[in-house]
Amino acid sequence: MTYPTLGELLKKTEEFFEKKAIENPRGDARRLMAKGLGLTPMQVMLQFDRPLAESEVAILRDLVARRAKGEPLQHILGVVGFRHLEIACDARALVPRSETETIVDLALDRLRETPKARVHEVGTGTACIALSLRHEMASLRVTGSDISSDALSLARHNAQNLGIWLPLCRADLLDGIRPESLDAVVSNPPYIASGEIPSLSSEVRCDPPLALDGGPDGLDLVRPLVAQALDRLKPGGWLFVEHGHDQGLATVALCGEGWESARTVKDLAGLDRFLVARKQPSPS
Repeated sequence: MTYPTLGELLKKTEEFFEKKAIENPRGDARRLMAKGLGLTPMQVMLQFDRPLAESEVAILRDLVARRAKGEPLQHILGVVGFRHLEIACDARALVPRSETETIVDLALDRLRETPKARVHEVGTGTACIALSLRHEMASLRVTGSDISSDALSLARHNAQNLGIWLPLCRADLLDGIRPESLDAVVSNPPYIASGEIPSLSSEVRCDPPLALDGGPDGLDLVRPLVAQALDRLKPGGWLFVEHGHDQGLATVALCGEGWESARTVKDLAGLDRFLVARKQPSPS
């Protein structure tokens, strides 16, 4: 039996993904070929004429079938790039997405003048945010928590694999954190309304339900988080929370007495995405 060359299989895979309405058919096909053959995506492009063995074709077809069924590319590859780090990801935690990267910039910009600031990430998942903060500003004292033991095991793997010191614990929101002990709280909590989850793409629904479901209006976790953060933050401390594109006004409205400068910040696509609020400083 004659088997296709790498270039021929790549072309067929791209066309197949287009029919399946995969968002990035060419890029996904190339990265799956690289994964299955132990190559880099650039090496794939340079080896179009490479004849494939039967065993290689079988491996590649399995990867293609998984992607066509809606399994996230990041789960198949086992890693995803997030800012300057390569983060391991799988079904134990929310897949890190590019729009979330901006929350790291928001925190770094406001903490540069706070020596050895103590930052805690709620619902750390893969720990991509916490690890990026620690990686990009070594003076920060960063910790993280999650209610999911599975997510925490993945977060610990990432911290160990990257060689970044990150104390982690299992906790519901800010339980166990002392009052007025933090300079910043950062979180990408579940914020999708329960009724919207069945209509999400099969790819997004591969994320753990615990990381997606935010209750009837998507804010069931955000409300107590804002209230607890006000208690745990030092005067002048900062809160950074990712939210849905249509939840900006609602999240800002949660920041009543005790907060100042509460506003929603847009992501790189121009959509409302992040609550940024400051606890009122102590009177001078």
